[in-house]
Amino acid sequence: MTIKTAITTLAVAVGLLAHSASALENINTDIKPIQFDADIAWQNFSLPNVQIRNFSKEAVPVWQHVNVDLIKQISYNVARILYSQKHRAPQLPLLEIIVEDMKGVAYKEGDFNGAKIHISAQYLNKFAENHSEQALYDELIGVLYHEIAHAYQLDDHNYKEIGPIIEGIADVVRMKGGYVDFAHRKTGGNYDSGYKTTAFFLHWLEQNHHPNLLVELNAQLDPSDNKKWTWQTFSSELEISLDTAWSDYQSKL
Repeated sequence: MTIKTAITTLAVAVGLLAHSASALENINTDIKPIQFDADIAWQNFSLPNVQIRNFSKEAVPVWQHVNVDLIKQISYNVARILYSQKHRAPQLPLLEIIVEDMKGVAYKEGDFNGAKIHISAQYLNKFAENHSEQALYDELIGVLYHEIAHAYQLDDHNYKEIGPIIEGIADVVRMKGGYVDFAHRKTGGNYDSGYKTTAFFLHWLEQNHHPNLLVELNAQLDPSDNKKWTWQTFSSELEISLDTAWSDYQSKL
């Protein structure tokens, strides 16, 4: 490659990047509002010290919109979605948000003493190929809701056995944040399939039969209560037949 060709190629690449960044500047970056019951105690809820890092070798233009205020707002929303009372919600001292080169979509590590959320640059850029800039931004916010939910939710210290309910809860949080398309609901699967399949069912149960279900379900996963969570205990506490409820839900789709 000649020096002239290299300069031309670089100029084109910079131009494309600038165009992408410019387009992303025109999207609506206000996260969707959520209505919460008035509770003055939540005004003093301690939000985490937020650190945002970019370890990706790829350019990820949408990442320019991830900032401390955004992460703190999502963290506050997540805590209020999962807990009805401020004193029951964990107060994370540190939350790191990292975009990096990796497979998959995202994952969370750490605990209530501090958590890290890793997001795939490759996933975001792949998503951008077939979606609008607004859809890309909304997907990023949805992923952040799901992973930050993992940072705040209770998990019975038993992900290996009850992972589907933990992932389902995180997706209900994402739904309540406004970043799941309900047009994606479809028949099939089972209530314990995990992720959106479980989440749509839990959301339907809450809307139609059990108000405040998500808060109560999250509380059932408290590892300090010396009770091992199972679908059977969930069914017993709600006094419902899960098979019957699932069939009823499926018939409404």
